[in-house]
Amino acid sequence: MSQKIPDDVVFDNRPVGVFDSGIGGLTVVRALREALPNEDICYLGDTARVPYGNKSVDSIIRFAKQDAAFLAGKGVKALIVACNTASSVAMEPLRGYFPELPSMGVIEAGIEAVLRTGASRITVIGTRATINSDAYRRGLHARSRSLLIESIPCPLFVPFAEEGVCEGRLAEEVFDLYLARQRSAPPDVLLLGCTHYPLFRGALDEYFGGKVRIIDSAQACAESARAFLAARGLCANPAKKGDVRYYFTDLPTDFNGGLWHFLSGAPSYLEKAVLE
Repeated sequence: MSQKIPDDVVFDNRPVGVFDSGIGGLTVVRALREALPNEDICYLGDTARVPYGNKSVDSIIRFAKQDAAFLAGKGVKALIVACNTASSVAMEPLRGYFPELPSMGVIEAGIEAVLRTGASRITVIGTRATINSDAYRRGLHARSRSLLIESIPCPLFVPFAEEGVCEGRLAEEVFDLYLARQRSAPPDVLLLGCTHYPLFRGALDEYFGGKVRIIDSAQACAESARAFLAARGLCANPAKKGDVRYYFTDLPTDFNGGLWHFLSGAPSYLEKAVLE
């Protein structure tokens, strides 16, 4: 039996804004759809300028500001930065530029998820840019200096994910390239510090023989978003069915194939975005 909603409860049915430098943040959208099926979402992928990781900090902050401004123009009620690179350097500038727009980042959510496990030995994997930023290690050590943290860049994971090669012999060879030592001496927790990496979660669990707790940063972000919205009185009506509108700054010829790997289907609404 469904619970009756009190008449005096006020809901906010405006969409949640999510942005990433490309299509990796679609794993966050998938996780949000599962955790908050009643919320509308506006997703912006800056595919014209991907990746952000090889850009200067000033450029990343400028891009993030443009991304946030675009979503603010769509009337979003909150902002989720699904890009690890932008989340590592642009959160405070964004909060300064848009003080009226509550914002959270994927790195913050991943750190909280790791701390909740109570684990002491943590391996973080991500792109070279994210690992070089040291954002996860710094964030974790700011909360607990006793944690043993190893950070490993796994650059081939992104192209493999976008080609849909997320399991099987080729994927395992890539795992061996970066994680063979961790396989023989497993950490307590493996944090997937890139929004592409959740596509490998099942294969990585098998690779480690189920001995390692895997934290999916996209799922962690969605779980944090639930509490984030509730704490600010921004939840949509639970009786409503949410929808997603997808915006991208460039639409390459092979784009639909890449989207399929992340969405397992065609997007309901797709439009090219022009940033100012």
